[in-house]
Amino acid sequence: MNSAYIASAASSDETRSEPPFRLQGSYRDMNKIVERISPVMDDAELAAVIEDHYTGEAQTLTTGAEAALLKLAELRGTLTGEQEARWEEIRTRYVRAQALGGPDGDPLTRAVAALGLLADRLAAVESAITRAADPRHLLARPQGRHAASPPGPPGASPSDGGAAASE
Repeated sequence: MNSAYIASAASSDETRSEPPFRLQGSYRDMNKIVERISPVMDDAELAAVIEDHYTGEAQTLTTGAEAALLKLAELRGTLTGEQEARWEEIRTRYVRAQALGGPDGDPLTRAVAALGLLADRLAAVESAITRAADPRHLLARPQGRHAASPPGPPGASPSDGGAAASE
């Protein structure tokens, strides 16, 4: 956790691909958690103590509490499917906001950045269309959803591998 905090603090805003991570695993935090731990706790109870502690710590942040908690869940390997989708949405919005500049940014700079993002998206669509239309791609995946059925003996269906005709 501290390594994620340090890495985040060492990154400039221009190079970030996600919001800054501001939760720390300091000795103070560890002492607060240890005070609440009992030897009879199971793994679920211990995880609940840790989660409760960092939920409280995140609420003291001026901004980014949700992002910090989702990043912590990612670090701990406890993201649910819904949380993972939300974390991906937050990261995507963060990168977009960084690329477009904030509300105080120069309007001309923001417009040029928006055109750059649009060009990137169009290039991704062009690349996807090119890959889908590439005959080598079709030959590499002849059983693809939209591929033509391979020719076989009369009466054979593609799903039985031609077994009906050879019986």
